[in-house]
Amino acid sequence: MNSKRKPTHLIMNRLAVVLKEERVSNKQLAETLGYEPATISKWATNTIQPPLATFLRIALTIDRDLKDFFISSKDIEGEEKKKMLKELAVIAEKGKRTGKK
Repeated sequence: MNSKRKPTHLIMNRLAVVLKEERVSNKQLAETLGYEPATISKWATNTIQPPLATFLRIALTIDRDLKDFFISSKDIEGEEKKKMLKELAVIAEKGKRTGKK
């Protein structure tokens, strides 16, 4: 197993594609929304995901349909679907609040 392998990220949002289509840079969007360009970059590369409300804010700001920002779940089938469900379960587990200190 290659330990230097780059970690893979789930591609859940299409922010980078939409920004490119609209000719809006990460810096421009960051300035408009009041975020750091590095944060926009992390969203665009699917390193982290912004809240749904932020996607709606971006959609309204650049006049795009909210659904343009997401992959279609109907296109995911078979082994790819099983793999994605496992990865999403891990992400969900990390995000659970257990109340433990």
